[in-house]
This record gives sequence, C-alpha cells and structure tokens, in this order.
Amino acid sequence: MPYRDPLLPACHSLGQALREAVTAPVLLNQDRLSEALRGIETIHALNCVNRVNPFTVDTANLNGYAARRRNRANTMKLIIGNKNYSSWSLRGWLACKQSGLHFEEITVPLYGEDWDEARRTDELAPSSGKVPILWDGDGEDAPVVWDSLAIIDYLADKVGRDRFWPKDETARAMARSMVAEMHSSYLPLRRSLPMNIRKRVEGVEISAEVRADIVRILSLWAEARARFGKGGPFLFGTFCAADIIYAPVVSRFMTYGVPVPGFAMTYMEAVWTHDWMQQWIEAAESEGWTIEQFEEPAR
Repeated sequence: MPYRDPLLPACHSLGQALREAVTAPVLLNQDRLSEALRGIETIHALNCVNRVNPFTVDTANLNGYAARRRNRANTMKLIIGNKNYSSWSLRGWLACKQSGLHFEEITVPLYGEDWDEARRTDELAPSSGKVPILWDGDGEDAPVVWDSLAIIDYLADKVGRDRFWPKDETARAMARSMVAEMHSSYLPLRRSLPMNIRKRVEGVEISAEVRADIVRILSLWAEARARFGKGGPFLFGTFCAADIIYAPVVSRFMTYGVPVPGFAMTYMEAVWTHDWMQQWIEAAESEGWTIEQFEEPAR
C-alpha cells in the first residue's frame, strides 16, 4: 500500500478553507479560517516529533570550496537592478549569498537615464539586458548565467544540491514545485503589487485575481510549514531555495499590508529579519533612485 503522509488531510483542509476565502468580502475571513488555522500548531508539533529534518548541509565541504574559490584571480560578478524594486535581483543575490561563494555585486539602475545604453553592454548582452546576470570569472569563455532560477541551479551544481534544496526526497519535490510555480505564475500579483521595499501602502484594493494568487501562496506556505518545517522557521525548516524565491512575495505582503494568518506572519517575520534580507533592506532604503511606475500599486 502506498505511503500517505498523515499530515496531508489537515493541510488539504486548510487549503480548502483558504480557497473558499476568495469569495469572502474580505481577503481572509478569519471566522471561516479559524478552525483550519488552529490545527497548524498541532500539525507542526506532530511534525517536530515524528519527522526527520529534511534539510542538511555539509558545511565543512562548502567552506573549503568557498576558500579555494576566493583564492582565484577571477571571482563571480553579479549584476543586479535597484534593490528597492527588483524582485528577481533579490532572488539572484540571495542565491549567491546562500552559495557561500565570494562574489562582486554591481548595481545598474533600472529605467534610469543610461538604462538603454547599459542594457546593450557586453555584460548584459547575454540576458538581453535583463537582471540578474551572473558572470563566473572574467575571461572570454567565463560561464554566464541569467534568470534567478538558473542561477540557483548553477550555484547548486558548484557547491552541492543540499545547500539549496531539502535532502528529503518528498520535501525536495514540493520545494522544487513551489519554486517553479512562483517562477511561472502569479502575474496578477506581480503586476498589481510591485515590489517596493521602502514603501508602506494602506487600503490597497485587491482584485479577485490577485486575491486568488495570495490564497494559493498561503496554502502552499501552510502545507510546507506543517509537513516539513521542523528544522527552523522557514518553509522547509532551514533557509533554502524556496525561501529565496518567495522572499519578494514577503516584501510585497509587507508593503501593501496584505492580511495573513498568524502562521504566515511568523514565517514572513523570519524572512524579513534574516541577516541577508536586512542587508538588502538597508541598502534599498539608502538608494537615491526612484522609479515612478513602481511607486503606486497598479489599478
């Protein structure tokens, strides 16, 4: 008989409650969700007792590799956009930090006076002017990788998969699926609520399409935390590729005051207060650039 995770029914009940909330007059009807959400702590407690940590890292091997890499003449170079606005740059940057490898960071202001010229330079040409883009060395034959998910995969090949993905096969399958879904979906959320770390907006009108995206994301977060969250406060316990990919969503929810259940707020606080996120936020807040089209939520 195939193995069935005993936590799945409770997770599915929560997902159904969240989906039903799409039709509610407010974003998340707390009365409708309360029964399902009360089970989250119980689920997580069972998880802590009965499941092994799905995520382990061979830190000795990684530290040795990072030291060898830093001693080379050529180091990695990551080209990113404005830290206040560029969600994909945040993902690529977090991936580089997660790798433990030394890298040089270059910021190219998006949509500035020199933007058209900058995106045609040799350094941005491989990605057709899109950021982030990662150069691994300075020679003509140096590997170049663009797109945040490709950067994650490339770095995982260099330092080991376990640095980015849960070791447990079932957890890893869900993490990869969640990352791929974020990478290819949620266009209404992206367009209507652009990332803007410095800003706080009250009373934002949230369309049914955006609400559906939010509910889907919360359902995934709830299941990941309940089934695989034993090892820490992040989606799969320890900070991994899934948290890297969803970090800009945390920022969006914070900026636009999206109401979320308690378990989601706890997770968001863990991401927001992570040392690397705090470094990014501090830099974003000190930037002098403003992109007007990203200063207001889309109507």
